[in-house]
Amino acid sequence: MNVSNLALRRAKKQLDTFCLQQSTAGNELACLSDSDSLVLQCNRQVLVRIKLDGAQWHVFWLREDGQWTSWPHLPVCDDIQQVIEQLEQAPLHVHWSG
Repeated sequence: MNVSNLALRRAKKQLDTFCLQQSTAGNELACLSDSDSLVLQCNRQVLVRIKLDGAQWHVFWLREDGQWTSWPHLPVCDDIQQVIEQLEQAPLHVHWSG
């Protein structure tokens, strides 16, 4: 198994824990693998894409017009924990609240 696959698997485990902690009745947050990315969904609606490029994570959110836009406060980083911390700090958790 190559380094990228290992990094994606580790990150998915961490994001699965995050999703479990953030989910509420009626708002189920889930993390799915999608080739070189991890996708966060709320009630099966795609909201956030976290793409691994080498050793860097690129974070995007899906706008209402269907376009992916870089996460405003952390578009790129080298630690998935930083991504999770940013997701936890999202104003009012608007990206995954119903």
